[in-house]
Order: sequence, then structure tokens, then C-alpha cells
Amino acid sequence: MTDNNAAIQARLQQLDSSIDSLASKGDFEALGALLADDFRYNHSTGLSQNKREWLDGLKPLVGRRQRIPSSIQVEVHGDVAVAMADLDIVWTDGRHNYDRYVRIYRSVGGNWLAISQRTLPAHDRAPAAT
Repeated sequence: MTDNNAAIQARLQQLDSSIDSLASKGDFEALGALLADDFRYNHSTGLSQNKREWLDGLKPLVGRRQRIPSSIQVEVHGDVAVAMADLDIVWTDGRHNYDRYVRIYRSVGGNWLAISQRTLPAHDRAPAAT
């Protein structure tokens, strides 16, 4: 791995984490700027949304849950990058969802923009039922 590639990976790990932080806080202007116009969000339920639909769907959830990514790994392939991570959705009412995602980025004019996300349930991460 080159120093430049390591720097890009570190930058993308920070960017990747910020997407979930901004979604949790409700900073949709900043979040929208990190998403490509053709961004697609594919939920663990199978629902697929474009950028506007996903942002609009997040608005009523602000203050009701936190999106907490962990174990973020990034692969860089030229002007495309793949981020993979665990994602905990922690609800204020006590619920806790355990997911994983793959998020794809494209470099556009030197800026990395998310173009797609696929989230899946991570049943192996959930505590055993008692």
C-alpha cells in the first residue's frame, strides 16, 4: 500500500463515519453534500431509495435513534472505493438493531461522494435471546 493510498483510506474512513453521524444529528445539508446525485440507499428490509427519498426518510428519525458505525474497512480501486462496516442502530426506546453495510464511493473532481449503500441485518452480532 502506498502512502497516498493509506491517506485516502484514512480520509474515507472518516468520511464514512461522518455520514452516519450527520444522519443521526439531522444535518441534512452537510449529509447531502457527501452523497452523489445518483446515490441509492438499499435498506436491510429490501426497500431501495434515491438520495432525496433517503434524506426525507431520515428526518422524522432525528432524536429517536443513533447510527453508530464500527470496524470500518476501506478498499480503494482507483477512483472508486468500497467501505464495509458494522452498524448499530440504537433507539431511544431501548431497541437495538445490528446491521452491516457496504458503501461505495466515487471520486469526482477530487471529492469522494457516496454513490450506493447496501445494508443487511447482522444476526450473528446480536446477543443471544434469553
